[in-house]
Amino acid sequence: MWARRAAALLAVLALAACGEKEEPDAARVQAVTGAVDLEKPPAAPPDAGTEAGHRAPDAVATTRRKALAFGGRVTPPSSRVTLARAGGQAAAVDVGANGRFRARARALRRGANRFVLKGSAPGLQPLRLDVTITRR
Repeated sequence: MWARRAAALLAVLALAACGEKEEPDAARVQAVTGAVDLEKPPAAPPDAGTEAGHRAPDAVATTRRKALAFGGRVTPPSSRVTLARAGGQAAAVDVGANGRFRARARALRRGANRFVLKGSAPGLQPLRLDVTITRR
């Protein structure tokens, strides 16, 4: 009787494991990842210069106002996100429990304004996105 119960339990466990997806190993995550809800610039030849070629921004936006808010998502959700004018002081960005965030670029000057969005978490390589916002 004991052998039948053990065999039945083993069969149930084996069937329960069929078709399950393997959980991702959090220990394998090596970098903070993320995206912003802005346009990506069009592709250009790699030798077209720094603005249109291989050093183009990761995301672009255009506005007529002095400020622009944009959203995005970061993984892991516990990451610290900042937005800074290129070469300027970084401002913290609030990140929700699901990793969604809303960043606000302020004091936009006419023409191209370059910002750096960074995401960091202990023990992981940081995320860096170059964002250009053009004020008309």
